[in-house]
Amino acid sequence: MWLKRVLFSTAFICASLAAAVAAQAPPMLIRGRCHMDECSFTEIVTTKTVGARPGGALVSAKERSAVVKAPMKNGEPQYNLVEPPKFFGLVKVSYAFCSTERPAFVFYADGKFYAHVLNVGDPTGVSGFNTDSHLLYWAICHQKILREDELANEAVAKQAQELGYHKVPEADKGQYEFKSRRRMLRFFGL
Repeated sequence: MWLKRVLFSTAFICASLAAAVAAQAPPMLIRGRCHMDECSFTEIVTTKTVGARPGGALVSAKERSAVVKAPMKNGEPQYNLVEPPKFFGLVKVSYAFCSTERPAFVFYADGKFYAHVLNVGDPTGVSGFNTDSHLLYWAICHQKILREDELANEAVAKQAQELGYHKVPEADKGQYEFKSRRRMLRFFGL
């Protein structure tokens, strides 16, 4: 009897783990901005909601990144020929505050959290420093993989408007810095 329980328990645990692995979405590969002879790539491995309030949810994303050198032809980078990398860096955690009132992408670097508050769907709100933030925001919050050139097209602007996005005054400043995770959470009312 004891052996049957152990075998049944082991089988149940194995079946549960197999179901959990099968239910996990495959990683999303986002091709980032190409600039200065290189293209960035980010693989979002998993996402998880870590905080929520009326008006928004903070989603953490485990991601791995890599940069690929563009091939050159006549001294010009050929960004259209860049292939995704075979290997990525170590896993790091970033965040997206999925909200129509204060949409943002948050990353950690140099001992600080940096939040890019975004005007989602506004082509004029996309500039060099926040291009990847827009791409990763769409992937994390809407499971939509966009290309850099799509951020400026009418279809994405229309979809953003249909989702309730509008111009956000905080996006005018562009980037906010926080010395602790607690301060970053407070900025989003969490």
